[in-house]
Amino acid sequence: MATYLFYDTIRLNPSAGGVLNVSAVLLESMRASPDDRVQAVSERHPRIYEAARRLGISRFVLDTLLYNFHRARAWVTGEQLFSLFPNYFLPFAPLGRHRDSIVVVHDLQYKAYPQYFPAHKRGWLDWNLRRVSRSAADVVFISRSSQDDFERHFARCERTSVIFNPVDTSAGAARTAGASGNAGRYLIAAYHYYPHKNFAGILALFERMKRHGLVDYLDITGNGAAEVQRMVARMAPALRHCVRHRGLVSRDALLGLYRGATAFISLSTFEGFNLSAAEAATLGVPLLLSDIPVHRELFAGYGLLIGIEAAEKAEAGNLEEIARYLEGHRRARPAWLHARDCTPGAVAARYLTLKRSRAPSMTGAMQ
Repeated sequence: MATYLFYDTIRLNPSAGGVLNVSAVLLESMRASPDDRVQAVSERHPRIYEAARRLGISRFVLDTLLYNFHRARAWVTGEQLFSLFPNYFLPFAPLGRHRDSIVVVHDLQYKAYPQYFPAHKRGWLDWNLRRVSRSAADVVFISRSSQDDFERHFARCERTSVIFNPVDTSAGAARTAGASGNAGRYLIAAYHYYPHKNFAGILALFERMKRHGLVDYLDITGNGAAEVQRMVARMAPALRHCVRHRGLVSRDALLGLYRGATAFISLSTFEGFNLSAAEAATLGVPLLLSDIPVHRELFAGYGLLIGIEAAEKAEAGNLEEIARYLEGHRRARPAWLHARDCTPGAVAARYLTLKRSRAPSMTGAMQ
């Protein structure tokens, strides 16, 4: 039986956003494996982890210390040990190319929007991703689009896989249609405010859909209420009360909002995966999405892809296409093609298979 150490030290960085949620679901689903032992670093070393949290020690420092300790220990004991790093960082090691490791690369947003990242952060990411590209680790990309972005800037990795993010929609209380107080037809935009999320475009399209009689409200969840309200203040007075920013909501409430929505909307100009859209699609909700590479990869044939400029203008022809799509979806109730691929169990199995086929030659690997 192999042991996988899952470096959940990413929790020391609470600003990691959606990566934290994905990592938590992946860890829990991998634990269910009957053939492997999966353990979080924070559980194997609770005192060290707690001290790092209390003292503000960087996860990069902690990962490096623990990884090298466990590599040396496995070499002495012969333990079959693999390490999984859920967000781009491979610890520094005096010897070896991380053949015993799996590392996940989510996206290269800093390349698409360098203006939102300070120079030192861009330099740090460049250096670490270049190290990833030259390593012998199993490098996992969360979409083919994300891999394409990576290979545009860095060398092709020795061992790569595309494994979609796990999508967990299993909260029981969310099986009712919608959340309480959600009278009327509404669009749901379930993500935090970031410039690339294009809330201005969402508001513009909602306004025209509202005037065309397609929806009544726009519901928004997550952080960023102040930024959204500043944009809403520029809308016509009669429309302002139709945008409801609900802030951070419980998991059950969020899934209820998905289920009761006329459609999920995301007009992002960049995504590595779009977990919120995948959650909505898993629940059978129609999707109105920007026409960007990852949306084409994941949701073509299920969602309606709209050019960003066309969405912002939303002329009569565009609105008629949206109306036809929504009606056709309501009648056909199609299933999302990748729903099964994204179940937590299926995703966990893909991760565990990466090393299982090479397990005999990996024991105590120090290459």
